[in-house]
Amino acid sequence: MAKYKDSKYSNNNTKLYKKILEERGIKNIYQFRTKIFDKIDPSSVRTSTYVWKKGDNLFKLANRFYSNKDYWWIIAHFNQKPTDGSFEIGEEILIPSSEIFGRL
Repeated sequence: MAKYKDSKYSNNNTKLYKKILEERGIKNIYQFRTKIFDKIDPSSVRTSTYVWKKGDNLFKLANRFYSNKDYWWIIAHFNQKPTDGSFEIGEEILIPSSEIFGRL
């Protein structure tokens, strides 16, 4: 949980979950909230162009370009596409340089 130490969280005790929680003897669930990032102007970051190929996924690309698969979300966010399924074979996407880490 250390990587989430600065994250905001919400107490989810809504009616939707009430029955399930009661069955499990739990009063509520704490869920981490999605971090909201400012949109970064692509012209302000060095990028390389990559053509999405069959078999690609964000984990593989992050590992290839950043040596860390956990940074998949940076490529997704920068291209305004949340999942692998949002990309199409043959589509040109932008891979921001690692300098972007200092802006997040």
